Amino acid sequence: MKILIQKKSHISLREQIKRQILILIENQELMSGQALPSARDLSKLINVNRNTITQAYKELESDGILEIIIGSGTYVKQGLIMKSKRKLDQIFNDAIQQSIELGFKKAEVMEHFLSRLSTLPASIMNKRILIVDCNDGVINYLCQKILQECGVKATGVLIQELEKDPIGAESLVKSIDLIVCGFNHLKELQQVLPDNTVEIIAVLIQVDVRVINVLNQLPKGTKIGCVCENQRSTNTLYNSSYFSGGRELKRILAGYDNSKELKKLIRECDVIFVTNFMFDRVKKLTTSDQRLVSVDISVDSSSLELIKEKICA
Repeated sequence: MKILIQKKSHISLREQIKRQILILIENQELMSGQALPSARDLSKLINVNRNTITQAYKELESDGILEIIIGSGTYVKQGLIMKSKRKLDQIFNDAIQQSIELGFKKAEVMEHFLSRLSTLPASIMNKRILIVDCNDGVINYLCQKILQECGVKATGVLIQELEKDPIGAESLVKSIDLIVCGFNHLKELQQVLPDNTVEIIAVLIQVDVRVINVLNQLPKGTKIGCVCENQRSTNTLYNSSYFSGGRELKRILAGYDNSKELKKLIRECDVIFVTNFMFDRVKKLTTSDQRLVSVDISVDSSSLELIKEKICA
């Protein structure tokens, strides 16, 4: 893993490490599930304090980019999908090269870019976006996509939390400019916020079509397990149209938070469907002869384009 550190840069060492890891992932030089060097090893490699690297790893884990498994190591999050920025890299490389040929120094180019960035319309940079879903994994994924595509940092909340505290929910959305919610939870959200005046965009969260084909090829009567982050999100996902095919399959639906039902599922099912956000955790509970199918979840492109339109409006 190649990381170049500039000790005299105004960008902190921790931030330099984070940004370069993101670029490596975006350019697919680091792949989903791939291990990163330990903080100790990377510290020796780039001559940066181990604690600085540890903090960078932890912040990337908090952002849903990496996964730190105690006793095992640090990995690119399983199922992580990031938009490649190779074309954007080429644009920047060409601009920098042309600037240098005109006599500008790299530091001048960087400072000018940062100055121009600060002049972006405040209406875009300060947009307050709220993501609502029943699954923290989906919330983190959508926050990440909006940050990547729009440059706006969104916040998220579980629909379960809003349902428990409708008064608090009303207070929360007063400071929000736009709400993004999965179609499956739109009616639930409208019930929690009957007098809401904030615009809501209902987005389509889709499942990789390969998963549906695996499901359709299973023999009649197969007992399958279906796992997501919690029982609510498990029921929502696996009772959706994606998994409501005509084949007669015996199903056990267990949220990762439902230990009793999860143990039964692990004990009785030979084929287990598990969302990519939870894949590594569930894998540790299964045996080598059990088949695990990663249910990769993403937002459809038209939904993402609509979000971008509303943020930039």
